[in-house]
Formats: sequence, C-alpha cells, structure tokens
Amino acid sequence: MGFRSTYERNWKRLMIFPMLFLIFSVGVLYSNYLTTGEFIEKDVSLKGGYLLTIESSTVIDISELEKRVSEGIGEQVKVRELKTLGSGKTMGYSFEYGGTEIDKLIDEVSLSVGPITGKSIEEISSAISERFWNGTLRAISVAILAMSGVVLLYFRLFVPAIAIILSGLSNIFGTLAIMSLAGISISTSGIAAILMLLGYSIDSNIVLTARALNRKEMKLEDRIFSAVKTGLTMSITSIVALLVLFLTSPAGILKNIAVILIIGLVLDIINTWIQNAGILRMYLTRGGKTK
Repeated sequence: MGFRSTYERNWKRLMIFPMLFLIFSVGVLYSNYLTTGEFIEKDVSLKGGYLLTIESSTVIDISELEKRVSEGIGEQVKVRELKTLGSGKTMGYSFEYGGTEIDKLIDEVSLSVGPITGKSIEEISSAISERFWNGTLRAISVAILAMSGVVLLYFRLFVPAIAIILSGLSNIFGTLAIMSLAGISISTSGIAAILMLLGYSIDSNIVLTARALNRKEMKLEDRIFSAVKTGLTMSITSIVALLVLFLTSPAGILKNIAVILIIGLVLDIINTWIQNAGILRMYLTRGGKTK
C-alpha cells in the first residue's frame, strides 16, 4: 500500500526518468555513429574477419590475454574462453580478429598461450557480413512497422498504439546504449536477442494497454495495478531464469543472449510500467474515457 500511494502521488514525475534515459541512449548511439560510422560495435560475425579457435586446457586471465595479443599485433582482438558443457573446464579459446594478417595472430597467440596442438580458422567475408547486417536492419524495421500496424488495428486508438511502439523502441535503444557503454559488441546471436526483446516488450505493453482500456468496471488506477502484478511476475520470472542461464552456461552465445535480454527486461519494467502507464493515464483521463 505504501508503494502504491507513493506511486499515485509521483507518477508524473517518475515519467521524466525513462524519457531522459531515452534521450541519453539515442545520444550515445548517435555519438558512436559520428565517431566510428557505426551506432554500436559489431563483432567479427557482422563486420568480417577471422575467428581463430585453439585447443588448450591452460587457465589464463582473459583480459590479460586479450590485452597481450592485441598489443602484440597492433590491432584489437577479442578473446573468449571455451568450456566443456559438463564439468565447465577450460577446453580452449577463440580469438575474434577483424584484420587480414592471420599468420601474425597465430604467432602471437602461440607466444601468449604456448604451443598450439589443435586449431581451426574461420574466415568471414566482410562483403557478406555487410549484406547480412543491412538485411537485418531492414528486417527489424519491417518487424517494427508490422507490429505497429497490428497494434493499431487491434486497439483502433492512435495514442495507445504509439505508446506501445515507443516503449518497445525505448527498450531497444536503451539496451544498445548500455551494451555500447559496457563494451559488448553486437553479434548474430545478439540480433536474435534484440528481436526476442522486441516481441517480449510488445507483449507486456499489450497486457497493460488491454487491461487499462477494457476493464471499465474498475477504476483506472486499479486496472493499471492489476496489470502491474501480472507483468512484473512475468518479467521477474524471466530475469531470474536468464540470470541462472548466464551464471551456469559455459556457452558464450547463450551468455551473450542472456545478458542482452536481462538488460532489456529491466528496461522494459521501467518503460512499460512507468512510461507507458503514465501515457495511458494522461490519455484516458484527459480524453474523458475513464471514471
């Protein structure tokens, strides 16, 4: 009851924070674009280069190894530790390298890790990666437009539909900005996580909007808090499950997906239950559509 009464007194003021964070996020991404030509750093799967994987049971500090190899060849190299699924023991390392001198990278890795008993080299074409990236951006844009159309047709009200899309975009921009500040590059698995986040965000906002618009037998604040209980249960359950996945999985791809979704779901709580809920309250109150 204390939380609810505090929220009822301050819900308009609270809306300032998600709006300011959206502006901040767009500013971070735009700054990246002006500086590097990309709004977020892409990994080798999206910009082209080499992926060197070696077999090794030696436990090495990842940050130190990454620093040593990068300084040795004069270009940035990203290192990931590979572990077995069962015991979680170190089984090797992968090196993401966006340059062209793969032999130089192999020599430097040999000096840093020791003799390489087994290795695999995967070359990723920059032209193919560029086409994939551009196609992905088009696909995400089409997905957003399609969702916008479906939401608008379902509710047949412009402001609630736009509020849902705004919340979804706020989640995506905020997640990408935090990833950029944390030094997390976007990968093919990261794109999948972003698409999942967009779908989850639309779902949670539809729960809020449908309940706020349709449950006319209840007061508006009761409708919103009824949706909050359902939505927070969904979000917290998902965050806990993803946190367990992140802490227990040895697979780098799964960890990458988990951390992106955790960031996005935390932002979704703010953007759905503060930003979108506030927009709906103002729209329904000023429009005379509520008691």
